[in-house]
Amino acid sequence: MAKRDDPAIALDRVTRMPAEVPDVFDTTADEFARWATERPGAADGDLDEARLLLGLMRDYLGLAGPGDLGPGDLRSLLLEIYPRKVTVLDREDAASTTLVVRDLLRFMAATGRARSVARLERELDEIEPVFLDTLMDPAGWGMARSITTAMAADGVDLSDESAVSQWIASYNALQGLGEPGEEDLFGDDAERAAAIKEAFGLPDRLPAVRLPEDAALASAARDSRLLASARALAAWADGRELTADGDLVPADLAAAAQLLGIEVPSGAARLGEVPGLRQAWDLACCVYLADNDGQVARAGEALDDWPDGDDDAVLDVWAAAFGHLCGHSLAIDGQDDDLAAELSLDGAGAGLVMALFLARSEGMPRSECRSLVHELATGELSPARARKARDAWNLAHGEMADLVLGRCGDHGAVEFDGNVVRLTPLAMWQMCEQLADILEIPVLPPPAEMTAADLVAFGLEADSDELARERQAWLAGRPAADAARELLGVAAHGGPGERMMGASLAAAVGAAAEPLWQEALGDAALAAYAKIALNEIAGHDPALDPLPGLEVGPEDVVSVLADSIMATSGALDGADLAELVRGAVPSGQEEQVLELMGRSASPVVLDSLEILGRYHPDKKIAKTARKAAYRARSRVATPIR
Repeated sequence: MAKRDDPAIALDRVTRMPAEVPDVFDTTADEFARWATERPGAADGDLDEARLLLGLMRDYLGLAGPGDLGPGDLRSLLLEIYPRKVTVLDREDAASTTLVVRDLLRFMAATGRARSVARLERELDEIEPVFLDTLMDPAGWGMARSITTAMAADGVDLSDESAVSQWIASYNALQGLGEPGEEDLFGDDAERAAAIKEAFGLPDRLPAVRLPEDAALASAARDSRLLASARALAAWADGRELTADGDLVPADLAAAAQLLGIEVPSGAARLGEVPGLRQAWDLACCVYLADNDGQVARAGEALDDWPDGDDDAVLDVWAAAFGHLCGHSLAIDGQDDDLAAELSLDGAGAGLVMALFLARSEGMPRSECRSLVHELATGELSPARARKARDAWNLAHGEMADLVLGRCGDHGAVEFDGNVVRLTPLAMWQMCEQLADILEIPVLPPPAEMTAADLVAFGLEADSDELARERQAWLAGRPAADAARELLGVAAHGGPGERMMGASLAAAVGAAAEPLWQEALGDAALAAYAKIALNEIAGHDPALDPLPGLEVGPEDVVSVLADSIMATSGALDGADLAELVRGAVPSGQEEQVLELMGRSASPVVLDSLEILGRYHPDKKIAKTARKAAYRARSRVATPIR
């Protein structure tokens, strides 16, 4: 089955490069094709694949031309960008990809387009053994690939536009966060819940989150500018005549718009022709601030709850409004014109919010938000038709994702840090509530109630910024020596991951932990970490300038290296593994360290040797590791008599 280029790639190409300016990447692709044709055997790869790879270089590596490829660029291209942006349903479909890259490097060397090609080829040598495993790991897939793969798993013929359209429509219907009165996102439909988990590649458990107390959440919810406008409109409309569809009558549009500071387009005669007003009125009715079930508008039952009700009532109104925004924000715009006819707008906002939820504190660049909304809104269209429909929509109403993000920002659901978008704690709370029935999402207790084990467990899942915040709050609430003692206790009795994380967190305590590190020198599992910590407390480099008696020897390197490999083995590819070894073992001493590992009786060390032998990209190191593991296993299996 053929690979499918992420729709966002084609869309970005249109917006980034004016048609009249020659594109050096397209030119290179054309010249590479001629070069390969004129020299039989010079290039054995797929020419279409070469064009795809060059497009990815341009759109996602930020290069001025292919000749600017530098150290690390091929690793980013093949192990990060390609798995995220290109849908591959079978390993065989990508079997020639690294061959094509090699052909491109050979072409650039032959035509003087790049220097240091030999260095790039060495980087490719390291990447090649792990490329296919990385490519097929769902953890690295982007939204488009996850959705396309879910379609294929459901038996959808990806060449059948009608079948794809039906699947996308069903998918988008699953994304809405529910109407007022619904208790959760999925109800009792286990199949719908499973479909969402599969489409987003969700595990059964997500890392723990820190959420504010209900009082703080409610205080933030009361700041919603969207709900303030909706409430003002609902109160103003009480007793006013409505159309048969429950809308404000044309005669009231100007006054209603003036109330909210909204400009009425020239010639607008219906509520749907004033999107900002349409949004406010629909939201007011959706969350029961207004009652439009009749010929005259009435105050809704929630009017007294917002914003002066108790915290629970306020949060209920905010959550209902959030669900409305996610499911219907884009459908508001132009709903009375023909531009939306081909677009799947319902649910595009929910897909974006879900992606932001999974991104957590890292957030998403605004450009990725735009690409995702385009994918969800145009997923059933051909690339050419998708581009045409999207461009027409954006021209008439504004950039799709920016509309969703702007309204979510006005509601207090997203925040902006330069070009990066994140969900607010209020939106994170609501997503946790909505997903509670299908995912385990632990909520961290207050810092004063967290144990050292809680902090260590969180550290094994969280990103560095989240961990730094939690560590600082946790340490601030207890004596430094007590904190270090608790952390080292977890490290001493835990597995490799707990040992590394506990020791790392204890090292952050500083000089107050010195007596405890001295005690830890007598613990075989912690001795290496204790030597490192004591040297650092004294201001010494443990590798270059160690204190007497605290030299870090080969056995210490073995201990820390084995822990590192086992603690992160589920997230490492071959390139990461090589980098880990380079950081722990001085160059040229790999064989000595591996031999020493082979003499160890520690199950952790022996298991780490197995991983090195299976996945390390350097064939010599991998072979040495396999031999050491074999000898170690044989010694354990055949006791000496």
